[in-house]
Amino acid sequence: MMRIVKIILAAVVAICLIAVAGVYVLSEMRLSRTYDVAAADFTVKTTLSAEEAERRARTLMCGGCHHDAGYVLLDEPGVGRIVAPNLTRFAPMYSDAELVRLIRHGVKKDGTGAVIMPASNFANISDDDMAAIITWLRSLKQLPDAVEGTTQWGPLGRIGLALDKIPFEADLPAVITPAATRPADIGEYAFKTGCGHCHNLDTAKQSEAFLAPALKPLAQSYSAVDFKTLLRTGKGVGGRDLGVMTEVSQWDFSHFTDVEIEQIQTYLARRP
Repeated sequence: MMRIVKIILAAVVAICLIAVAGVYVLSEMRLSRTYDVAAADFTVKTTLSAEEAERRARTLMCGGCHHDAGYVLLDEPGVGRIVAPNLTRFAPMYSDAELVRLIRHGVKKDGTGAVIMPASNFANISDDDMAAIITWLRSLKQLPDAVEGTTQWGPLGRIGLALDKIPFEADLPAVITPAATRPADIGEYAFKTGCGHCHNLDTAKQSEAFLAPALKPLAQSYSAVDFKTLLRTGKGVGGRDLGVMTEVSQWDFSHFTDVEIEQIQTYLARRP
């Protein structure tokens, strides 16, 4: 009887080890998948001042994820630790064309996909704003990494990768038809390039990390003063801390001008 029990236990252990090895192999295959997207030539041509180039880059959410020198976007036991890299170190490793491919397609220098990078939104960034982003990135003084280590996957994250349940925006079919210049009225543009990554207009949107409210009723419920406070400070009515929104607003949305904030609220609130 004991011999049978030992055989069963050995078989169970062997099956578990095979399963673990299978998950690891499949997850590594998913992480190493490459995308056949060419790094098309892009001419960085801008008449913007260095200050305006940085302001525009900030309004397009570069700082909210990467901060000054890298940031931990997700740290969940069992799932993993996702780190937005230090742009002051990584940007010099990329050519201008490779940066454009990364931003608009979510494809890294080695051809693999970037996790979380909102390329489907950034595909709508105008050419002059793309030039502003690259100009700003090239102006950054190299800083030491603000966080230690790089992205690491836990067992649950590995299972998600193995089952192809972790979203890579490089998988999404991208229709790249950016305008040459940033529109004078940026209401719709701001939604398409930024807000739409987390929010829907008419319904709440569930992401892996949080539930984001619908923007149309939110914009309608806020006064102009309160909406401006929201984008400047990330604080809701009554000074409520809004988590991710608070952080992104303080790093990025605070760089919108008063007129731009009015345009954004008008688009969100009046959309049919």
